Amino acid sequence: MGRQELDVITFNDILRSEGIDPTAVRLVRHQDTARREPTIYAAWRSPNGRHLVEEYQRIQARNVFRVGDVVASFVVTPRPRSETLFIGIYRVIAIGKCEPGARDPIYGDDVAGMNRYDLTYESSLERYQERLSIEWGAGTRAWVQGAARRPKPIRALADREDPPFPGFSQFCLDVDQVPGLYASWQQRLREVKGIYVLVDKDTGAQYVGSAKGEESLLARFMAYAQTEHGGNVELRRRKGARYQIGVLEIVNLALPDRRIEEIEAGWKRKLLTREFGLNRN
Repeated sequence: MGRQELDVITFNDILRSEGIDPTAVRLVRHQDTARREPTIYAAWRSPNGRHLVEEYQRIQARNVFRVGDVVASFVVTPRPRSETLFIGIYRVIAIGKCEPGARDPIYGDDVAGMNRYDLTYESSLERYQERLSIEWGAGTRAWVQGAARRPKPIRALADREDPPFPGFSQFCLDVDQVPGLYASWQQRLREVKGIYVLVDKDTGAQYVGSAKGEESLLARFMAYAQTEHGGNVELRRRKGARYQIGVLEIVNLALPDRRIEEIEAGWKRKLLTREFGLNRN
């Protein structure tokens, strides 16, 4: 007796359960095709993220939507998860053109004369936002697809609550994963300054740095994720290096910079990062 095949639940099943006809739905998958900063996902997770991504989605060089279309929007999360994450449902109510001087809201590119779609947000499927991810399939270059012709299997449906923060002493992850951190974890890193270590994943070379002044640990970590070097002269020379980042010590936001620099220097001595690592001062 052969094994019975399990039915695969698709995004179209979710649409139908909410009374939405998949034949009217356009699936939109936002992913950066070049290394540009911030990533669309990082923009989404910023304080004004929904507005930024909605404005970005409205501006298109090609005719991709029609009045009356329902748009199901997804963003791709950072590696290694690389999930196609659902962020909302929109309806196209009008089409116009971008005015002279108009700029891309995320990257600042000149978009004058491009199509500008008037999209209105709809609360249907709201309970699935940032929880549901789909398998997009091999055709990642086709970032707009008709839902009815491309049933997308549900990959995951996550709990609404973030997993517990592991604690600063245990916190450690690849730099390119920082923009995809859970919101509650980002908040913990935003609340403190401190000393951190970058470790080259290919050579093991270490760099000790600190978050001070107006910057929190999260701000420093995001700077490395966005630039690869965080403004450091030595790291600029190591283009393409892959780093893991960890917290060595946290300090109160009110601690003077002079004291933070002393603590940082102590860690450089302990880890010999001036002699054998990537620190040059």
